[in-house]
Amino acid sequence: MQPGERFPNDQAEVAFTEESVNWLIERVSSAERESVFDSIVGLFTAPDGKYRLSNQGKTNLVGLNTVEAARRTYRVIYRARTVSGVGLIEIVTIGLRRDGEVYSDAHDLVASGKLSESEQTQIWDALRFLDETKERFGLEEWDYMEEAAPEGMIKAVAGAGILDEHIARLLSKEELVAAMEAAYRTGQLDTDAALQAAMNRVASSAKPDRVFTSRKAPRCGVQMPISGKVCIRAEGHAGAHRSSR
Repeated sequence: MQPGERFPNDQAEVAFTEESVNWLIERVSSAERESVFDSIVGLFTAPDGKYRLSNQGKTNLVGLNTVEAARRTYRVIYRARTVSGVGLIEIVTIGLRRDGEVYSDAHDLVASGKLSESEQTQIWDALRFLDETKERFGLEEWDYMEEAAPEGMIKAVAGAGILDEHIARLLSKEELVAAMEAAYRTGQLDTDAALQAAMNRVASSAKPDRVFTSRKAPRCGVQMPISGKVCIRAEGHAGAHRSSR
């Protein structure tokens, strides 16, 4: 990205190389890791970062950018671009700012072809590995919707009186399974427990109307360059695109 360039709607798909995730796991404390993620979050609105990289000695870093984190302790090297109208941030490597090896690592990763889809980890998987909160990337649980449950399961839940059909149609398969398991936990039908169990799967909020209102809203739907899937977050969301599992 050139200085001053922006992503469309300040949104982007985010992916990490395996090496950058391992580096975060093995060498960065949880407190410093938060700062690294905060620096990455800042790339949605300022994707040009600190500055663009170029050839440095024996390394060819043309097309990569860098940003600093944790009071300038670490350097994040990444590639930011727009592909078919969709923003893309690829975290190539992370290293100590004083350690010149981070540049060689970035060069070697690019040269090895490890920026392919099969070699990259989506941001949501990285957050799970690192026990980081999704809220850091501007995602509330009710902001996205997994693939709909099978029609037969929806009909079965509605037919048994566990949930109203219009509610069941807004839930995923996993959420409906949770509702079904809770419905007869005491031996008798408990529709309140069923609804609460479903809500526990999708949101930290106990207000189902907020969840359902969001799920009725149009989806983002952009095709993401790395995953090849469409974004299932609400239209107009902030920050990172997200695909279904």
